[in-house]
Amino acid sequence: MKPNAKRNKIILALMRAIEASFDDAKWRELGYIADTIDIIEGHPRLLRSLRWQDPDYSGNILDVLPEILGKNLENLAVVEEFVGLEEWLRSHDPQLHEELYGATPVPLREIEKAGAVHDVLELNQQIGRIRHSIHDDPALAVGSAKELLETVMRTILGEDDHGTKTDDVPALLKRVQTALGLSPKAVSPHIIGSEVLCRTLNNLGQVVIGVAELRNLVGTGHGRSKCPQIDDVHARLVVNAAATIATYLLEIWENQRKT
Repeated sequence: MKPNAKRNKIILALMRAIEASFDDAKWRELGYIADTIDIIEGHPRLLRSLRWQDPDYSGNILDVLPEILGKNLENLAVVEEFVGLEEWLRSHDPQLHEELYGATPVPLREIEKAGAVHDVLELNQQIGRIRHSIHDDPALAVGSAKELLETVMRTILGEDDHGTKTDDVPALLKRVQTALGLSPKAVSPHIIGSEVLCRTLNNLGQVVIGVAELRNLVGTGHGRSKCPQIDDVHARLVVNAAATIATYLLEIWENQRKT
């Protein structure tokens, strides 16, 4: 599916879900959440056609949705989450649900929950990019997977995007492992399976480094217009690995915060 076709299907799916479930207050709430209230209230017919159940209501939704989502779909994850699009499609349009979400790695849903809990907008933006690019733009999916890992690690360390920018991914990982007590050196030799656990934690680091290196080779970033291509099968491997590790780190972090 071409990128424009995917974007169009997303907009169509959102229009159907919104038309079926939104009232005036829901529209305004979305406007404040996505910082697009001026677009919603500024449309001359959107809310009026909703109140009067006019036949042009669906067309008015289609007028505002591209502006709300943003030129690069930067608000997509926020809108999807608020609308409950995935669940709505699962119940009302299974075929379109499969097209848009069938290849989504399950761990992404857990990371999305963490992004909402900790108010980390970047996490859900990156998840949105991964979901909708893994087939059409594998390089973007790989680049977004690396950014996802970086954002998760900075979240755990209490840094925002303006934090220690000089840290590369391997350096970030070492600091996260130290903060969470996941350094292989911290594993007690007296526990059962200590050697296996040390080896697994070392391998975890290698996977994270591998995702970062693949992003530099084939992913988006650095303004390159020509670079080696990666197919969607291998892009999915990278995304699944990144999502699994990000979920593991977030779960360890959450468990430690509760104790």
